[in-house]
Amino acid sequence: MNQQTELLNIVNKLPQRYLSEAVSFLGYLQHKAEQETTIKEHLVAREKAAFIKYADELNTEAEDVLSYQAPIFENKDNEE
Repeated sequence: MNQQTELLNIVNKLPQRYLSEAVSFLGYLQHKAEQETTIKEHLVAREKAAFIKYADELNTEAEDVLSYQAPIFENKDNEE
């Protein structure tokens, strides 16, 4: 028996007066799951933005270093 079937069996066995509480609790669990998904999506987006920012900074620094080294290598090529 899967969990969904088990849950339905439990709900079906509840007295009628408790059904609204069961529905409220399931609504709470659904809301909690949606919040977790939203938080996870936010964290992934924030990490992606940080990665892009630092990648851009590293690329800029690498280009700067290479711009100083290029003339050195060009001079060596001309000497040979």
